[in-house]
Amino acid sequence: MKPIRPIRDGREVLWRITEADREKLLRLLFHRYPESEWGTFFRFGYRRTRWGILVTWVDSQKPETGDLDRHSPLVEFRPGYIRRALDSLEAHELGVGIIHSHPQDCAPFPSRSDDDMDSYFAEEFERFGNGRPYASFIVSRNSERKLSFTGRVFDRGEWIPVSECLVTGERCLREPARRTIWSAPESTGSAPNAPTQERVAQLLGADAPGRFRRSVTGIVGCSGTGSPAIHLLARAEIGELVIVDPGPFKASGHQRNHASRHSDLWADPPPSKVALAARLIGEINPATKVTAFVGDLLDEAVLDELLRCDLILGCTDSNYARAALGDIAAHYLVPVLDLAVQMRAEDGVLREQLAEIALYAPGLPCPWCRGRIEVNGIRYETATEAERQFRAEAAAAAEQRGVDGAQYWGGKPPPELTVGYLTTMVGAMGAGYAQNLLLGSAKLPHHRFQFDLGLSSLGVVADERPPRADCACQRTAGRSDQARADRSVSRPDHWPQPTRIPENPGPP
Repeated sequence: MKPIRPIRDGREVLWRITEADREKLLRLLFHRYPESEWGTFFRFGYRRTRWGILVTWVDSQKPETGDLDRHSPLVEFRPGYIRRALDSLEAHELGVGIIHSHPQDCAPFPSRSDDDMDSYFAEEFERFGNGRPYASFIVSRNSERKLSFTGRVFDRGEWIPVSECLVTGERCLREPARRTIWSAPESTGSAPNAPTQERVAQLLGADAPGRFRRSVTGIVGCSGTGSPAIHLLARAEIGELVIVDPGPFKASGHQRNHASRHSDLWADPPPSKVALAARLIGEINPATKVTAFVGDLLDEAVLDELLRCDLILGCTDSNYARAALGDIAAHYLVPVLDLAVQMRAEDGVLREQLAEIALYAPGLPCPWCRGRIEVNGIRYETATEAERQFRAEAAAAAEQRGVDGAQYWGGKPPPELTVGYLTTMVGAMGAGYAQNLLLGSAKLPHHRFQFDLGLSSLGVVADERPPRADCACQRTAGRSDQARADRSVSRPDHWPQPTRIPENPGPP
């Protein structure tokens, strides 16, 4: 067998799993504790990224009677079980790996027999899977029931170490390998009682600021709702923000964009909204890492970075972006908090001051299930100007013939007319709910709800409907890039390539 030597070039593996799947997995792996091990094959989705590999849990291929030797204290996979695992590689595009436990109080580091087993499986699974990665994880628990794990993935002739496990559920957990996981993290000693976060520590515990500094949050859309969320997360000293927006700053956005200054109104050329947001973060908290793209979440480079996030705030009201965020939540197990506002007035009197907050996550309804997407809107948003003109002319010609022109052209979506107090309030609420999810300090009151500032008791309405049984979000959960055929929308070829701006760009 070839020796197993993990690479040292900075590439890493992130392992994502839902809280529900984690609980089922732990019951399986530890049912012979504390003296004996147990294990299982499992299926996973994967994505090769610029920073390494994302592994997303799909399901376990639980052992049946006789698949493992119950008389042995170690995990021994018998030939029939191995054949079924190899057969599953030929039946679908997912990867197959193993996960097993070590006895209580034993560290989860691979033994000599684990190395031999992984060397054999890596070679066999790569051949039967036509070059797909092979994953191997080990978990253990001490007498205080604290867990630890290690992991490695074999891909294209190299072993890449698993660096962190991200758990999606009522709380977002990010825990490193080779230490306690799936329980309250230890303090990092990063001055949680520093003056800026003193009240947070008093309210939520001394370790809360340190945990928040280890968190990564994505913000898609950096204007009305995105900029106040960015503002507050930076003040809370979040560890990293991945911010994305394709557009330049416009003077009409000044009244609701927390990152713009009066001098930006006269800049020529106008700065990007992302550059303004990055400047704001640097001025509030230079310790917050900024990964910023003038681009779109449909760009592959942008998607790579968003998949490192504990969660994503959706702060754009476009149909295609909401559809793509729903795909990310389902396929890659990344929870998304979607924020939306709508205002309507007649004769100078406000009739609606609507706000909506929705959580998209595995097991919950996606934007399609909730009826939040207009197909005609996606067509307009992703079309070229020539395509829009052609459809408008075809619709006009159809109307002249007495035919409904809507079959050619659904019309230009109306502009979003909002003012700063409403977008600021919803963005701030999004930042607060994000912080609670990251720290486990509170739950969302509803998975989706709307309210109106002008109504008695704010007219709160909740939407707790279950997901549609026939929706693709239910059968593609965790399938990562292997669900590519089920993506709601693809990146149009005519869109410009994304531009990554420096981490500390200074004044634009």
